[in-house]
Amino acid sequence: MRRFLPLFFALLVLPTWAQNDSLWSVWNNAALPDSARLKAMQVLAWKAVFEQPDSGMALAHRQLELAVKANDAKARFEAYTTLAVGSSMKSDYATSLDYLQQCLLTARAMPDPKREANTYSNMSNVYKNLGDLPLALEHLQKSLRIDTELGNREGLAGTYNNIGNIHTELGDLPKALEHYQRSAQLAEELNNDKGRAQALMNLGATHLEMGDRMRALEEFLKSLSLYRTMGRKLEMGMAFNNLGRTYARLERKAEAHSSLDSARTLFTELGSNRQLARNHYYRGDLLLEEDKAREAIGECKLGLDIARQNNLPQQRKECSECLMMAYERSGDLANAFRAQKEYMQVGDSLDALNNSKEVMRLDLQRQFQERQIADSLDNVRQRYEEQLDYNRKLGREREQRNIFLFSGMGVLLLAGALWNRLRYTRRSRAEIQQEKERSEELLHNILPIEVAAELKTKGHADAKHFDQVTMLFTDFKGFTQVSELLTPTELVEELNVCFKAFDVIMGTYHVEKIKTIGDAYMAAGGVPEPREGAVRDTVLAALDMQAFMQHRYVERVRAGLPGFQMRVGLHTGPVVAGIVGMKKFAYDIWGDTVNTASRMESSGEVGQVNISESTYALVKDEPQLTFTSRGKIEAKGKGELEMYFVALR
Repeated sequence: MRRFLPLFFALLVLPTWAQNDSLWSVWNNAALPDSARLKAMQVLAWKAVFEQPDSGMALAHRQLELAVKANDAKARFEAYTTLAVGSSMKSDYATSLDYLQQCLLTARAMPDPKREANTYSNMSNVYKNLGDLPLALEHLQKSLRIDTELGNREGLAGTYNNIGNIHTELGDLPKALEHYQRSAQLAEELNNDKGRAQALMNLGATHLEMGDRMRALEEFLKSLSLYRTMGRKLEMGMAFNNLGRTYARLERKAEAHSSLDSARTLFTELGSNRQLARNHYYRGDLLLEEDKAREAIGECKLGLDIARQNNLPQQRKECSECLMMAYERSGDLANAFRAQKEYMQVGDSLDALNNSKEVMRLDLQRQFQERQIADSLDNVRQRYEEQLDYNRKLGREREQRNIFLFSGMGVLLLAGALWNRLRYTRRSRAEIQQEKERSEELLHNILPIEVAAELKTKGHADAKHFDQVTMLFTDFKGFTQVSELLTPTELVEELNVCFKAFDVIMGTYHVEKIKTIGDAYMAAGGVPEPREGAVRDTVLAALDMQAFMQHRYVERVRAGLPGFQMRVGLHTGPVVAGIVGMKKFAYDIWGDTVNTASRMESSGEVGQVNISESTYALVKDEPQLTFTSRGKIEAKGKGELEMYFVALR
């Protein structure tokens, strides 16, 4: 079960209006003071950014434009904070940190230590999302130190809450509980209902994970009561969702259904698709516990449809897993397999996203360390110059003998300092180099080396046209039937064995793996840079893949285990290749050549490598290869195509 971990991008106290219409009327009334218009836009932007980040950010940009014109530092700070939240929700963490840096500069210039502490706390959330928990804690300690000096108990309450979130990420629930309790105590002392409700929600989630269900129930009920008093419908829905999970674990199924129904009503009213998809997932999970697989299928399908339509990968993964289990329980193994393929595909997509996050985290860490070294060396040089200047002034007042004495001592001291600094610099540079190598290794795991180099140099990679690329497609025959004989774990393990072997073969022949789609494997010879012999090498790689699969199949059959048999198809022709997307980027290939190669695979036979006429024309004179003409074969959507089986002599 997922737990509720709120993103604590806290602003200082904001005004509220009853309806969005009245806020718009304030913003559009140019006769009103700029301060009133800016406050109205701040509320509009802040409300929008959590449900529709792009819309919220567009409003924040309008707020920022007027704030700069009106020279309103507080409004600038608030606009930058909203922009940081929107960027973080879109997983654009580098941009989020840039906006938070602007917050930091604005707060210091005002000066406003409370906002400075608040910004450090917000920065910690970004580093937490990047997986850099030590750096997240470092920023929280800065926030904690400032708020402690100021006696800002409201800020301390929020910071303790965020420290609890970090310990939750680390799996240290007792430590997380300790900080959530501190946050709750401060909120109680301040009579801050919002802070109290948030702390109770986190305490309930923590106690639920620790097995203390009755205490969790009590805390969720108190949190719900507070949110109801404040009229905060989104948080009320989240509390009902958590109550549904808790009642389910307490075997109080009627109350669980009632709570989840209440949550669904609120989320539907608010149009909160992310929470609504998760609500359907919780309902499906509850129905599975009640052995109502057919009803669970309906709930999981609804959640999956919402997740697909709104590009919510985490919810899509949860709902497809729920759907897979529901179909399996109902005996519909074919649909269970389809749901499993989607579950695996989305999981691969999330893994790729996490890899890109890790690359970004390491790059940001490298930049931070390099700045530290540069600043440190600048300080040493400055101290050295100050010492020389002091010695020159001293020389005008003292005898030459003392000049030499003090200069010599100064040089010795500075030499020692520089030597220590040099040793520190060498160590730091070595650490940076290690992090850089790790970053590049992760980046190269996502993109071809040449494309990664272009991306780092230019900030983007251009799509390229290639006149001659050999596309390779594989597919396992009877995958659905064989997979029904394996548990999900066994199925994934067997696919992993096969695909790892394919990856090694691709590396041997310098063929670029493009992606896997369920049980299909796609690769290309001649990208990202054209090279002589790419067509031949791709054919040889396909033959090695078939040899591996045939050997693997015989091994498993002898051991009394089900095995896979495979078709392989190749076609050579022009393609366009490049990076897809900006965040969840992936190197991909487009063109009719890709479609034709797929038809070569589907028109092939088990154990054979089926190639098109264009591929045959380019390798027919290779001495180690032999060919069998198949004549013209009907290919779906392509008509009749000339095809050949290829083998080693």
